[in-house]
Amino acid sequence: MASHTVPNGNTAVHFTIPEGIDATIVETNPLPRLADPAEAIRRAILNPIGSPRLSERVKPGQKVAIIATDITRKLPEEIILPILVEELGKGGIRGEEITIVVATGTHRPNTPVEFVAMYGEAICSRFRVINHNAWAPEGLVDLGRSRNGIPLVVNRQVAEADIRISTGVIETHLFAGYSGGVKSVAVGVAGEATIGATHNYAMMKNTRLGQIENNPFRDFLTEAATAVGLDFIVNVIQTGNKELVRVVAGDPVEAFREGVKTARAMVEVEIDRPGDIVIAGVAYPKSRDLYQASRAANTSFFGPRPVVKKGGVILIPAGCEDGFGHPGYVDWMQHCEGPAAIIQYACDSGFAPGDQKALILAWILEHARIVVTDCRIAPAELAAIHLESAPTLQAGIDAELKKRPDARVIIIPDALLALPIVRGE
Repeated sequence: MASHTVPNGNTAVHFTIPEGIDATIVETNPLPRLADPAEAIRRAILNPIGSPRLSERVKPGQKVAIIATDITRKLPEEIILPILVEELGKGGIRGEEITIVVATGTHRPNTPVEFVAMYGEAICSRFRVINHNAWAPEGLVDLGRSRNGIPLVVNRQVAEADIRISTGVIETHLFAGYSGGVKSVAVGVAGEATIGATHNYAMMKNTRLGQIENNPFRDFLTEAATAVGLDFIVNVIQTGNKELVRVVAGDPVEAFREGVKTARAMVEVEIDRPGDIVIAGVAYPKSRDLYQASRAANTSFFGPRPVVKKGGVILIPAGCEDGFGHPGYVDWMQHCEGPAAIIQYACDSGFAPGDQKALILAWILEHARIVVTDCRIAPAELAAIHLESAPTLQAGIDAELKKRPDARVIIIPDALLALPIVRGE
């Protein structure tokens, strides 16, 4: 027996694969870790790409909005924010002129305890920190429409600021190709009308993981951020263990593209052919709910070519201590008889922001089964949305190999980070 490990949140899940089984492990390409993250962040902020220093572009009395990531992403905000604040202070910006807006998108609001965990007590006690609310009209501003008619609705605090700064992490993203850059503004603090108009059937059919060129969603992000006026970004590229490999800061487009070069070098991994069984690990915090954890299946289907064979299976160990996450997609999937009905409904009737998860899962389920293991959600509840379950990852593997003793197995320890690129078959 060959022993392996994949994450389920902060927990390591151990399992074995019988000798003789064709098993391939897909891990990201090793890049040097930054020995001193704080110094690397400071150096990036003080030496921006394609932009003057913040201290040189701000003026005393200006209002500043810092758009920070929410609890679904983990990056060193507790280091980034104090350095940003210090740099703004050198330009004459006082504490009461800074608001930190949490880019929740359609995610749930973050709690005060989570604010402190993400940003640090010093930041939370000194500055105003607020959750964005995509559904609250009084907190939104309508800036018109994009070239393609998409509503440009954004958080009022952000729109009315004189200087707008966003933080983020550059990693593979189903719609944007890679997250980061201008996405925090165009989605993270956008209104429901904007998010709904971009997360639609037609848009989603034309995007792939890792694709930022000729990507209509990424093009919209850039247009929206230009309309709002995003001035400066701080983005990190990090390993599955959240160790920094690069920090980029400065112009929202130029700095982002520099960061993507590093992200691609780390996460895009060639394999010779697809597999019958894919084991997709989910690291914290994406393991907290099914909405996020099910993203582990995306790399097996939505990359340049599917990693799982037609009729294969994707096994995802995910605790989902917060349950399903966004509720809309669950209601939709429960009321449809299967993947084909879900896809047809999406095509005919559209869907609300966040509910696109149903369409994403349906596209995958038409190609392969999804089995969720080690999960707190009851098997009957998973079955109601057309997902299968197993009590443990080992039990799931054993059941699949019993049905297919000659199966090819692909193990992706961090399926939300690594992007397998199938070159053969």
